[in-house]
Amino acid sequence: MENSVTFPPFPTLSVKTQNNKEMEIHFGQLIKDEFDRQGRRATWLAAELNCNRSNIYSIFQRENIDAQMLIKISQALEHNFFQDVANLLDNKKCLTIDDKEPKKLLQTVQNLDTEKF
Repeated sequence: MENSVTFPPFPTLSVKTQNNKEMEIHFGQLIKDEFDRQGRRATWLAAELNCNRSNIYSIFQRENIDAQMLIKISQALEHNFFQDVANLLDNKKCLTIDDKEPKKLLQTVQNLDTEKF
């Protein structure tokens, strides 16, 4: 029996840089950057995610993405996007998160660092 874990959708992450300017993490862009780096085609990822090709382009445009979908994309591309986010957060001085339970969300992301996809 396979373990099933349910995660809440990611909130918008706002990170303040050293010069106090805010930077938002755009999840769709993170995914597209890795997708392009691997030289994949939208039809391939659509087949992996069991969706239409147009949905893939929609994912690339999203600032936020459901955690379950991010897990599926991470598995398909064999890339840990949760680690990417954790690395971005580690490199910043000040972090604000638009969510009711930021500590729980951050702990979830940090715990995923130890899991293999």
